[in-house]
Amino acid sequence: MYLRTPKRYTRGQRRSPISLRWVWLWIMTPVVVFVGIQVYNRRAEFAPPVEQAINSAINSVQSGIATVVAPTATPTEDPSSKIGLAESDWREGRIESAVNNYELIARAMPNDVLSHFRLAFGLVMQGRMQEALVAAESAVTANPFSSDAWAVQAIALDRNQRYGEAISSAMRALEIDPSNARAMAFLAESYFDNGNYDLALSTSNRALEADPASFEALRARGLVAQGYEYDLDAARQYYQEAYNYAPNMPYLAVDLANILFAQNNLSDALSILNDVVELNPKNALALYWLGNMYYRGEGNFSQANEMLQRCVDANPESISCNGLLGRVKSSLDDNEGAVRFLQRAVDLGSLNSYHHFWLARAQRALGNCSGAIPNLERARELAQTANVTDVLTAADELLRECQVAMGIAQPLMTPTPEVTEEASS
Repeated sequence: MYLRTPKRYTRGQRRSPISLRWVWLWIMTPVVVFVGIQVYNRRAEFAPPVEQAINSAINSVQSGIATVVAPTATPTEDPSSKIGLAESDWREGRIESAVNNYELIARAMPNDVLSHFRLAFGLVMQGRMQEALVAAESAVTANPFSSDAWAVQAIALDRNQRYGEAISSAMRALEIDPSNARAMAFLAESYFDNGNYDLALSTSNRALEADPASFEALRARGLVAQGYEYDLDAARQYYQEAYNYAPNMPYLAVDLANILFAQNNLSDALSILNDVVELNPKNALALYWLGNMYYRGEGNFSQANEMLQRCVDANPESISCNGLLGRVKSSLDDNEGAVRFLQRAVDLGSLNSYHHFWLARAQRALGNCSGAIPNLERARELAQTANVTDVLTAADELLRECQVAMGIAQPLMTPTPEVTEEASS
């Protein structure tokens, strides 16, 4: 059925004679043309930022693609393969080799306290004291709540002659574990080296009570017996017992060899030290004492020179090895070599009056009195502080010789006396 619609509903709106689309077209076209002309005329100015934006977008896309298709990273070496080797070397006394492996393990396992501890303690036994302190600090960082970490830091500080800090570190170790015999032993050593002998005695006794089988405690007690009680027989017994418990620890062998040498048992002392360097060819402590014993005990200057040269090669920063090597060079009539190594010891900060005196004497032998005089004055100063009378006497005589040679004083008939340093640890 068809229905008609009323007209009022069929009327449309009137169409406007002006179209808005055409109005906008006529307005925008000149604007676009103007902008285009300006861009074209200033294209040299606009090109770099546009190119940069395009290049950035391309690089971003390329980086994303490279990330997606990047090759698999090369895996790091599994430290477990080194752990077994390091533990075997440590157990069998090859501390030098163990230290090399523990350096790798400590880097791969930064929170493994045992690796850091053995690395630091091994470096101490190798005579590499500054490196030992760095490793000991890393042990504390690995676990600040480890008593052994603070203990090994104490012995490293002690060997670097920072006795007050060593005592504090050992006390911190005992705060964490009051029954730690190792920490007590290292505290006793720090007390001893700081001149607190009564405390060193009581603390070393306490360490032995805590653990009678502790080689660290036995060593500390031997040190007190030797250097405070002056009982060499008791010291030798303590050192021997410590060595029996831990024959793989080179520093215990050095202690035992030294006490045997002090008791005129040179052959056994040399045998023990040669065993150490056979397993640890770069052990600076053992090499130094071998050189010392060959020089002072046997009078074998050539053998002493070889051992001390190896010591300097292993540890160029060793004041003791450089100083004694210079003295041996003088005995071999190599005064130029003597000056070189003794000057090195002095430059490293030696406070040993003998080093300064020997350097001056070698300079005098080469005709260099002007260089010798400052070293003689320094030798006298250090000798007065330490009450080393033979250096004082000899330095005065040599100083006068130089003054005569330079026309400053009249000659005397008294020759310069020979000065030989007593063996010391």
